[in-house]
Amino acid sequence: MSRISSLEVQLSNVKSLLRTMCDAVNTGLVTLIQHFEHPNPNRLIKIVVLDSEIDNLERAIDTSILQILATQQPLGYELRLAYACAKIAHHIERIGDAVESLARQLVNGDIPDQKEIFLEMLNDSKDLFERSYTAMFEGDLSLIQEIHLLDDKVDFKQRELYHIAKKILKKESKGNIDKALRIISMSAKIEKIADLCCNWAEQIDLAENGMVRRKIQKRKYRLVFMDNVGGIIASIAASFLYQSVKDIVDLSVVASQPIKTNNILNFTNLLSEYEITPQIFPIARITSMNWNKSLMLIILGDFELPKEELEVVPYKTVQIIWNEINFEPDEIETNPKKFKEFVNSLLIRTNHLAQIIARTQEQNE
Repeated sequence: MSRISSLEVQLSNVKSLLRTMCDAVNTGLVTLIQHFEHPNPNRLIKIVVLDSEIDNLERAIDTSILQILATQQPLGYELRLAYACAKIAHHIERIGDAVESLARQLVNGDIPDQKEIFLEMLNDSKDLFERSYTAMFEGDLSLIQEIHLLDDKVDFKQRELYHIAKKILKKESKGNIDKALRIISMSAKIEKIADLCCNWAEQIDLAENGMVRRKIQKRKYRLVFMDNVGGIIASIAASFLYQSVKDIVDLSVVASQPIKTNNILNFTNLLSEYEITPQIFPIARITSMNWNKSLMLIILGDFELPKEELEVVPYKTVQIIWNEINFEPDEIETNPKKFKEFVNSLLIRTNHLAQIIARTQEQNE
C-alpha cells in the first residue's frame, strides 16, 4: 500500500494540474486571436484536441481534491484553497468549452465583418485571463482588485455587437439572419469567458483572504430609475433610497429626453425637511445603458422603455412601475402642496422597496 502524500504535496499537485489546464486554455485563446489577425482554419483544429485534454485535467483535479478532503481533513487556508481549486477548475473548463465552440464556428464560416470589435473583446478577455492566472500562480493579487471594471469593457462591446446584429436582421434575408445570429452567438461566448475569469479571480481572493478580509468587492446589482423629465424625478427617487441600500446595490438614473435646466441640488432645502440629502447621479441615455446586473428597473410616471431595449434587458430583471410618481419638476419646485404629495407617495414606495432589497440580501447571505 502506497504512502499517502502530505497535505502540502497534494495541494502542490492540484495547483500543478490546474496550471497545466490553464496553459491549455490560454493556448486556445491565443490561437483564436491569431486566427482573427491572420485567418488559418487549420490551426483551429488543435483547439478541439486541447478541449479533451482540459476535460481530463478537470477530472484529475476533482479526484485529487476529493482525496485531500478524505485523507487530510484540511482547515483554514488549506481548506479554502482546496475548495477554490475545485471551483476554479470548473470555471476554466467552461472557458475551454467556450473557446472550442468559437473555434468550431470559425472553422465553418468566415470571420465576421466586425473583426476589430471581436478582436478587442478577445484581447480584453485574454487580459482578464492573464490577470487571474498571475494572481493564482505568482501571488500578485493587485492585478485582480478591479477586475470587474475591466469586465465592463467586454460587456460594452457585446452590447455594441448586439445592436449591429439587430440592424442586420432588419434586412430580412436568410443570409442576414444567419450572419446576425452568428454575431450574437460569438459575442455572447466571449462575454462568458470574461465573466468566468472574474469568477476565477473571486475564488483566488476567497482562498487568500477568506470571507471577512476579501479584497475584491463583488460587483453589486443595480437599481435603475427612469423618467421622462430629464432624470430629475428619477434622481430624487434614487436619493430617497440611497442611504438604506447603497452598500447592497448600485443606483443608476436613465432619462428619455434631453436634460433640462433643473438641477437636483435645487431641491436641497425641500428635501432636508425629510432628512434626505440629494445625490448627484450620472444621468444616462437609454441607448448607452448596459442592462447587465440590473436587478430592478423602476419606471416612473408614463415612461416607456423602447421595445428594442426591452429585448436586451436580462429576463431575470424585475420591472416595477410607479405611475403616481409623475410630476413636472417646475411644478414641484413652486407648489409645496404638490411636493408634499410627491414625497409622501415616494416615501411609501421607497420604504417598501428598501425592505424587499434587505430581505433579498439576507437570503443571499
